[in-house]
Amino acid sequence: MKKTILTIVLFHIFVFISAQEKSETFKIKLPSKVLIQGTSTLHDWESIVEKTDAQLTTNNLNNEQIETLNVTVEVLSIKSGKNLMDKLTYKALKADDYPNITFVFKKGEIIKEDAAHVDIKLIGDLMIAGVTKSVAVKTKINKQGKPIVLKGTHMLKMTDFGIDPPKALLGTIKTGDEITIEFNLTFE
Repeated sequence: MKKTILTIVLFHIFVFISAQEKSETFKIKLPSKVLIQGTSTLHDWESIVEKTDAQLTTNNLNNEQIETLNVTVEVLSIKSGKNLMDKLTYKALKADDYPNITFVFKKGEIIKEDAAHVDIKLIGDLMIAGVTKSVAVKTKINKQGKPIVLKGTHMLKMTDFGIDPPKALLGTIKTGDEITIEFNLTFE
């Protein structure tokens, strides 16, 4: 009898814990944005990413605990408002061979936390133009529940991904090697 009661109690504890740790998946929603900013010998520039697909899985017990995060940016959706610059960007990113830029989350390291937000390093694999590098992206995540919002910026060098910074007018206008990716992603 004692063994049966113990088995029933353990079963209920297991079911309760399993229910509490159930994962929930969210898709990216508007108003989400991704900007790419850089410099050139002529002027600073900015491109807007028009097509970003992302999926986030969190633990229901604690919404700021990320289990998976996959982000895909369509290279041909990167728009500067200048046709020539866009063409040079697509060529530099080898858009014909690698139509997407992807980030796959591997783990997170909490930097600091307060009542409203968690500052975290999202560590994962970033693939640009066929080259994959491990990166640590500083991100702020809200703790108020839904919607979940991830905000941050990340600087990188194009040459680290085998990309020659674009040039125009026979090389008289040169893009700087370092770019900044700014993001504000909303998940529901």
